[in-house]
Amino acid sequence: MRSEDLAKLLGLSRSTISRVINNYPDIPQSTREKVWKAIEEYNYAPNASAQKLAGVKNKMIAIILLDIKDNEEPHHVKSTDDTLIHDNPFFSPIVSAVSDQANKMDYYVLISIAYSKEDLKKVQSIFYQKIIDGAIFVGTQEAENELIFNLIEQKYFIAMIDTSEVYNTNHNAIYINADNFEGSVKAVSYLLELGHTSIGIITGNLNKLSAKERLAGFETTLMQHGIEMTKDAIYHGDFTESSGYEGVKYFFRGPNPPTAIFVSNDTMVIGAYKAVSELGLRIPEDISIIGFDNSFFSSYLNPPLTTVEISFSDIAKKATTLLIESIEKEQQRGIVEKVNATLIKRESCQAIKCNDETN
Repeated sequence: MRSEDLAKLLGLSRSTISRVINNYPDIPQSTREKVWKAIEEYNYAPNASAQKLAGVKNKMIAIILLDIKDNEEPHHVKSTDDTLIHDNPFFSPIVSAVSDQANKMDYYVLISIAYSKEDLKKVQSIFYQKIIDGAIFVGTQEAENELIFNLIEQKYFIAMIDTSEVYNTNHNAIYINADNFEGSVKAVSYLLELGHTSIGIITGNLNKLSAKERLAGFETTLMQHGIEMTKDAIYHGDFTESSGYEGVKYFFRGPNPPTAIFVSNDTMVIGAYKAVSELGLRIPEDISIIGFDNSFFSSYLNPPLTTVEISFSDIAKKATTLLIESIEKEQQRGIVEKVNATLIKRESCQAIKCNDETN
């Protein structure tokens, strides 16, 4: 749809439509609401380049956190006292680092959370109203990418964290991710070095890139060492504490529980530790556990958790810096970067003892 079509549909002039989109103060609120309702209803996309000619930069970026759960209506955070950012070992350091880095570069930060696909659609209006100059999207899933790619095609400045860089071929943007695959390889290789051959994994939400890559690293490493992996070795979690708890219970309900478990993030480890305790087992004497992320609480668990360290702060700083540089240069660059993963050895894993040592 063109601006002329929208104007004719609403019985307004093109200049009025333009002034609403460009946030001029002399437009009545009723007219604003009428125009934005039509823009959303007819999926009208104002031309970004034309809008930029109308004024200077706002010196503001947004960070959009995505936690869309199709099976939850309403989202549990909206209907309980739970929070998504406060004390969250993934979102919290990212939001803090984006805010700090943006302020160092004289930019403001707008924080938005998309709990549903409808919330995500509303994000478009933030761009169309010229409230922001660009945005960082965190934690997209396959079904949500289309809207973001549509914004990229309209020449808006976009950076993404935890979105597959394979899309960069057709959608020129900034993709900053942890090296989840290599981190997983390091974790599983360490367990193999300790003599473990029966290893289970509690995955994260497999709609997320990080969970997919961590599972892929797990499977590849076992295969390269000639270890056959069965379906019983995988429990499908969702990065929450409760799924870590249920994952351990699942493994120990079976006839041949693993001697070690790779838990795909440290939050799930909290639940895993609780389940192990309830089963009357000890870590690492009865079961070795290794995590991922090196969250702030990992060294305080009992025993302290062996895990893979990812610097979410570094990821966020890189994304913020590259986004603002693109905005300042008025050129969206196709950039793909990965942040290294480091194995942190603590006390939650131990070597398998030979039979003659245990008798």
